[in-house]
Amino acid sequence: MNTGENVKAWARIVPAVSLDDACVAPMDELRRLAYRLMSIDQHAAEAVHSIVGSLTAPLQVLVAGRSGVGRSAVTRLLESDAFASHRVGGAPVIPTETRAFDVPGATDPDLSSHCVVVVVVDAIRDADRRAVGQVSDHCLAVLNKADHIGDGWEDALARAAEISGELSAVTVPLVALTGQGREALFDELSPILELWWWRRVDGIRSILARVAAGAEVGESAGARDEVEQYLRTDSGLIFAATGALTRPELCEFVADAPPTPTTAEDARRCAQWWGGPTQREHPAWAESISLVHRAYVRRWVLLGGERDRSEVSA
Repeated sequence: MNTGENVKAWARIVPAVSLDDACVAPMDELRRLAYRLMSIDQHAAEAVHSIVGSLTAPLQVLVAGRSGVGRSAVTRLLESDAFASHRVGGAPVIPTETRAFDVPGATDPDLSSHCVVVVVVDAIRDADRRAVGQVSDHCLAVLNKADHIGDGWEDALARAAEISGELSAVTVPLVALTGQGREALFDELSPILELWWWRRVDGIRSILARVAAGAEVGESAGARDEVEQYLRTDSGLIFAATGALTRPELCEFVADAPPTPTTAEDARRCAQWWGGPTQREHPAWAESISLVHRAYVRRWVLLGGERDRSEVSA
């Protein structure tokens, strides 16, 4: 469920003020890894280049909704100069209007693989609830034509808050034709886009592990060593764990966990929390939890902790 509380989960390991601050150094490390691999194993180098390409590929935002709610106007607003230059981890944002859903005799569009803006109007229908329910953790609801609600913008804001509760998704009022409310739209959409970008990051560790496994013998053994060394670096481990924090199964853990560490003691507390009963009680997610635990241990060391203290590093 996206209520706006978990979209910045990625910031809990890296105390960065923006996504750019959090990802520039790890992205540069990946590019350097690809460069080193060029003279060792062309296939491995191309695989790492592909990873970088996947992280900077356009992020598509699907603008969905029932017929007549204003999908086209919202799409044009997202295509305007005010938002068109937006970048997420170097990836441009591409708004795309879907065909209407809840059309008799037609199949509803697939919203599962992208960030989604679901456009609704004051009269919420079951079709709106179903659509948002399928994509609630990467969806923003927009109450369009908000100038027709009540006697002013305060009434529109109040109605949007009610709809947010009904749909279990952040909802912002908007008048797409005039742009009223667009600042709130952009502000609420940005962290959802960031969440989706970090889910791309979450997949790269397994890809790199396969690259290393494919470079087992002969001249390619050097490529294996390079990749495995990257995976052991502070940058590689923390980058991967930051992506793992966006996994749906960790949502409740993230909400309950200690806040972003700014001191060695903070990081020690985080490492102990993630390395404690949480791992033992949820064996199905042990790999994810262990990855986050190890990243907090690494943060602890970087902040001045003693690497060999067993109560943290176990």
